[in-house]
Amino acid sequence: MNRYFNPLEYIYDQDEEEGALSHPSGQIRKETADTGFQEIVRQVRNYLRENHSQGLASAVIDPETREWMKQEILHFLGQSGLSAAGQTRGQLLRKLQEEILYYGPIQRALDDPAVTNIDINSYQYVYLERNGEEELHPEMCFQDEAHLEVILNKMLMTDGKVLTANEPHIDSLFEKFRICAVLGAARGGIATEGTCASIRKFSEDTMTPARFVATGTISEEMNAFFSHILPCCNAIIAGATNSGKTTTMMAIPLYFQPDTRIITIEDSPEMMLRRRGSYQDYHNIVALQTKDHENKEKRFDIARLTKVSLRMRPVKVMVGEVRDSQACRQAHESMNTGHNTYFTIHASSAANAAVRIVQLAGDGYNDEVIAAQLADTVDLILFQQKMGKSRIVTEVAELIGYEGARKPVCRSIFQFFQTGLGEDGYVTGSHRRVAGISQGLAEKLSQALVAPEYIRRWQTQPSFA
Repeated sequence: MNRYFNPLEYIYDQDEEEGALSHPSGQIRKETADTGFQEIVRQVRNYLRENHSQGLASAVIDPETREWMKQEILHFLGQSGLSAAGQTRGQLLRKLQEEILYYGPIQRALDDPAVTNIDINSYQYVYLERNGEEELHPEMCFQDEAHLEVILNKMLMTDGKVLTANEPHIDSLFEKFRICAVLGAARGGIATEGTCASIRKFSEDTMTPARFVATGTISEEMNAFFSHILPCCNAIIAGATNSGKTTTMMAIPLYFQPDTRIITIEDSPEMMLRRRGSYQDYHNIVALQTKDHENKEKRFDIARLTKVSLRMRPVKVMVGEVRDSQACRQAHESMNTGHNTYFTIHASSAANAAVRIVQLAGDGYNDEVIAAQLADTVDLILFQQKMGKSRIVTEVAELIGYEGARKPVCRSIFQFFQTGLGEDGYVTGSHRRVAGISQGLAEKLSQALVAPEYIRRWQTQPSFA
């Protein structure tokens, strides 16, 4: 159990290499004069407000202004002679820059490419997910709740938002991060034990199919199967939160021809395919994102955007996540109108995903009809799990049909068989093909002009099955 700690007791070990993070088990140096640092912060901030107020405000979003303000901080330190006990001038300068121009204690986590999630459970407790492992980082705690709110609002202001009692929960896109911020109950919010936040970092790299094979997310045989099947079918990527669904979704278009017209639809632009190096030859991509509005008629949710996309001559439609009935019905409509559609959904298994889409797309009265339509349109369900530090596609199933509306009939094509958990936290095991595709899917592939030899290959039962 982690002991309770004083949030003023820790600071960065600034002697580390720039940009690296201390591991929780590493040595953390105690700060005995942190109040002195806060006084220096106050003086520097007052100086910048009095002399460069416009630059201080724009430095949050403008990198060039930020670099200029760094020089102004250095200039002020030189003139004032300010210093902090136990810190060199370079260490003090770096810490001031992080606090005033960047995002305080968590800046180094934002800069670290190995960190994928930052969870601020309170101003005292900050967890990082790095290389698939959860780490407590007490050196990243905030001075108090007000300090945490200042940093969060600095992030939110780029989207024109601020945490208040009237808006105690905000989802926002900030630079290359997605932030969910929740105001503490003591300050009029809804988080019982204080203001908190969860920050998801968007990787600049795309996990290509080759990298999926290399990391064990899929096998070589699965990669070949996807290259033949995915461009011609409708597929759902299912799994729990943080299982890697969106990462897998972002790799799917790499199985398409570069000129394929693709429409992506998301709550926040996480896929951003055209900004990624793997898609430098893909120019026929249009990205749509939701827009909230008090007036329902002016609101563009996932369902409405999917409807918009169908008027944009799509060949492939990719929906970031289907959460509600309207979005699921519209995604189903997209499939019914002949557009290959791919979306992610939260589910506990491939079969559960097939149940959930009936629950979402149905109306309680005609669910058996909806189920029959879904059986005709949904071809594959890819179920993904986080296992230890690994993210694995543990099942690829073909949706064959439904018995009634609540019992899906799925045929597992590939399954992952776990054999253990390594000392490094990664699972060991292997993927196996356990069945061939159905005649119905084979006929659909034939209509899509897939080469007969490929169809025969995937219809053939594996020898050990």
